[in-house]
Amino acid sequence: MIKLVLDWIDERIKVRELWRSFADRQIPGGASWFYVLGASLVFIFTLQAMTGILLTMYYAPTPDHAYASVKYIQNEAPFGSFVRGLHHWGASFMMVIVALHLLRVFVFGSYKKPREIIWVIGVGLIAVVGGFAFTGYLLPWDQKAYWATVVGTNVAGTVPVIGGTLLRIVRGGTELGALSLSRFFAIHTYILPATLALLAGLHIFLLERAGAGGIWNAADRVPYKTEPLFPNQIFRDTIMILVLFIALSALALLFPAPLEPQADPTDSSYNPRPEWYFYFVFQLLKIFEGKFELVGTVILPNIAIGVLLLIPFLDRGPERDPMKRKAMMTAAALAVLSVIGLTLAGARAPIVNEPAVTSPSVLAGRDIYRRHGCEACHSIHGKGGKVGPDLTHVAVRRPEAEWHYRHFRDPRAVVPGSIMPRIELTDKELKELTDYMLSLK
Repeated sequence: MIKLVLDWIDERIKVRELWRSFADRQIPGGASWFYVLGASLVFIFTLQAMTGILLTMYYAPTPDHAYASVKYIQNEAPFGSFVRGLHHWGASFMMVIVALHLLRVFVFGSYKKPREIIWVIGVGLIAVVGGFAFTGYLLPWDQKAYWATVVGTNVAGTVPVIGGTLLRIVRGGTELGALSLSRFFAIHTYILPATLALLAGLHIFLLERAGAGGIWNAADRVPYKTEPLFPNQIFRDTIMILVLFIALSALALLFPAPLEPQADPTDSSYNPRPEWYFYFVFQLLKIFEGKFELVGTVILPNIAIGVLLLIPFLDRGPERDPMKRKAMMTAAALAVLSVIGLTLAGARAPIVNEPAVTSPSVLAGRDIYRRHGCEACHSIHGKGGKVGPDLTHVAVRRPEAEWHYRHFRDPRAVVPGSIMPRIELTDKELKELTDYMLSLK
């Protein structure tokens, strides 16, 4: 009966021919455990899509109901905690596997001619995966989700000239709210999945056209060996996928996805810490503060992306043996060690950073404070000088906006005997600096 059904289907859409074209694809050098990462990524993405669809059946993307719907999924929906746990841990696994896949392709020199475009598309896929991680962050609408997204979107505000506009585009306004949540939800569930599917399909199609790279010395081996995808490589892929599913299931059951108290936009004292895969960015923001903030938020990330995209065009020689590409391998090792070092430092760093802010006016005021060297005399959260008063909780002591405004305009007129110099600022800048002081609660 099964054979009759298969024959009927094959007569119409040639499934046996399709299977043979897939299973007989030759692997230079033969099957290897190194090649399981691509299939693992396809599996993880499929799992994320399936669990994401199940979660959207209960999720309500509005500030009034988002948290309650996630709490319902976690505590009451049948298998809700397990499905959400799979989705939560799947994001971490995807970040790790995509990084390992990138390293494998780099070490094997598989980005070289004629696969340059495949590499560039792969870098685009990494950016999409990062976008998934970031946009999914806000959806639970708990404290961590809200304030970590505040910090993350503030990065857009540091871009010179267009920063304020970018910040409003990302958030859908000046503050995180209903429009921000619906925008992040739409990007996470519609735009990014479609983009990833398109790029992944193109990535695989071009790989089929160019042919698998195989191990770097496959062509030099005597006798030259190739091996079809089925059965050995597919067997390895299947074992790896099974191991991944067991690991994800165990983590989802033993360590359910976290859910902090509901987001409170008025609680500016909350100090957010991102998920571990963003720790290196978190640490960069701590290293490059004040007038050097732009280095950590814009310059270094864009240089890293640019270098990744240009690797096939910078290393154009035919040599693929990693032992003969010492300069490239050394640079890659330093980059990997830097990311690992920053990640560990970010994980161990105490949370004593300045409270997160959402208002562009407050961000502008903070920039004025730093640009005019106010931190040379004043301290905020233990950072800065000791000549002037500590401003950590200045808004509690002085909640009157008018007082700050007059004080910045003429310090000695408001506080006789003050050694604080008068700062030449426009009315707009005075208001922004005042707003920053009022955010320090």
